[in-house]
Amino acid sequence: MKESTGGRKQGAISPCAACKLLRRRCAQDCVFAPYFPADEPQKFASVHKVFGASNVNKMLQVRFQ
Repeated sequence: MKESTGGRKQGAISPCAACKLLRRRCAQDCVFAPYFPADEPQKFASVHKVFGASNVNKMLQVRFQ
């Protein structure tokens, strides 16, 4: 399968590592997906442990503005 933007494969329903850990549906425009691909779950787990998902989300949102 070809890689699409956001680090997710086209046609795949596999959530990014962040959504998988948070047990939520991974949207097409998920802010976490480009930084935390599904095949690197420890990457998000480490960041989540230090900062928390909400703070990481806020940091990524500020970066996009």
